Amino acid sequence: MKWNLLGVGPCLQTLVYESGGEQKKVSVRPIYTVVDVCHRLRKSRRQVYRYMRSGRLKPCAQILGQWLFSKRELEHFEQGRMPVWLKSLFWDARISDLSVGHHSDFILARAFEYGDRKALRWVFRTYPISTITRFLDGRGRDVLSTRTWHFWALQTDLHRRRSKVRK
Repeated sequence: MKWNLLGVGPCLQTLVYESGGEQKKVSVRPIYTVVDVCHRLRKSRRQVYRYMRSGRLKPCAQILGQWLFSKRELEHFEQGRMPVWLKSLFWDARISDLSVGHHSDFILARAFEYGDRKALRWVFRTYPISTITRFLDGRGRDVLSTRTWHFWALQTDLHRRRSKVRK
């Protein structure tokens, strides 16, 4: 049985091969090349290789000199990035240096205090409600203005949750 590779679909999701005179398609997990990663992240090849060298982006394999990345690795990398349109909220920090996971208190404080509907929608899609209530219950009381803190405590039912715990 001889297999001849006839073509590759986008992002290596389907392989078309010939076996015994008939063509067959095989679905494989999504894999991205460096070029695909550049397009998806809107970064240059040089920047993608820098991410690889620093360990922030880990390839799953190298075949014929081409680095390959899994879809899960790429989504994990993208999850830590901040949207550029939130730049106006962080006038004293470089948005490229902010990480969604590591700087959650800072991001939540600015979004709740100065954010518009679009920013708040992004916050509630990005962070679970448990992270938001933990922030409001802890550091949020010190960082936010009293009026803002009470508004968001009411919106997230923080007062009810506290009374249930005390009973």
